[in-house]
Amino acid sequence: MGDDVVMETTATRVTAWRLFAGSLFNEGAIGFFFTLWPLYIASLGASPAEIGLVIGASGVLRLLFLLPSSWLVDRFSLRLLVAGMRAVAALGFILCALVREWWQLFPGLIAINAGVIAFPALSTLIAGLGRASEERTRYFTMIYTVAPSIATILTPAAAGWLAERWGLRATLVAASLATAAAAATFATVRVPEHATASTAGGSYRELLYRHPILLSAGLMVATIGGMMLGWVLAPNYLQEVHGVSLERIGWLGSIAACGSTLLSIGVHRNRWLQDPFNTLLVATGAVAAGFALILLGRDFGVFVVAYLLRGGFLVAWSAFYSAFGVITPEHLRSRVFALAEILGGLGTTIAPFLAGFLYERDPRLPLAAGLVCSLTLLFATRAVRRAALTPSTTMLSAG
Repeated sequence: MGDDVVMETTATRVTAWRLFAGSLFNEGAIGFFFTLWPLYIASLGASPAEIGLVIGASGVLRLLFLLPSSWLVDRFSLRLLVAGMRAVAALGFILCALVREWWQLFPGLIAINAGVIAFPALSTLIAGLGRASEERTRYFTMIYTVAPSIATILTPAAAGWLAERWGLRATLVAASLATAAAAATFATVRVPEHATASTAGGSYRELLYRHPILLSAGLMVATIGGMMLGWVLAPNYLQEVHGVSLERIGWLGSIAACGSTLLSIGVHRNRWLQDPFNTLLVATGAVAAGFALILLGRDFGVFVVAYLLRGGFLVAWSAFYSAFGVITPEHLRSRVFALAEILGGLGTTIAPFLAGFLYERDPRLPLAAGLVCSLTLLFATRAVRRAALTPSTTMLSAG
């Protein structure tokens, strides 16, 4: 009996570290891609409104692919689903690198967004690794915050360097190679039996009848959407208004990853921050301060501090996965993690359209709107925490 427990623990740790490595490659790809993506679209002849259209359309595609994802999670191998769909995303990055006009991006975007089907499967797998809520929080923080933070310390700066020397297309080629490496790593994962013991069951309707989940879902849409509204065209603002170079904008993306890493370390070491709603409060406050600095700043050093605080965006996003893991019964987890991806996609779909509209009127407006949203969310997060974290919800999640 004791030997079985030791073997299970060892297998779980091996799986967790392979997932960590896969996430490192995967989020490294996002670092290559995301920081300069609005500038790449602009280089293809798109106006600010058209940039918002492309990024917003990507969010719509994300939502469409996520709708059937929980059905797929319940019926197919988690390992193959994660590895296979990230391989599809790798193809999408190459397709985007080959286009000559902004409207030709859409076939590549379809493939990139089909790849998001992997994430509900990955979240379900991570949740199954831990048997207690604190253990799940550690695994989610390790794989969804620490790994991405480490990867994106290096890759946005590398993206800026690549863009200055070989052009913006080179960043998409690098994103494709990193995503392919992630797919290959995920393909080697051996899933422990207890991690897949109970994935099926429940429905979205049952999920949304649970008041804590419904409130947290609304908070997630508002948080991701509000933060995205402010940050999505920040690279364009820095280049057009302040004349910041591509390489320096890449460095700022790496600075944001440093901020995520520092806050992630705090989550690991500070017991108060192991409550995901407390993490959300700190992360949202950091992002609000970042918006204020980038609006008021004139010097590159101020922008560095602003992007350091922007690291709260990634931490806030991953905190919602921990929160859903705490308040959701085990039989609903494949549904709730698909829902979380849909909610994040909804936030990132609406925000770019609005940001593009506001930017054309005044480049400062998206940042100002993001600041107002973030300050409002501080109060909303406290209210949702009081309603969501009851003894009954935390006991249910331990099942």
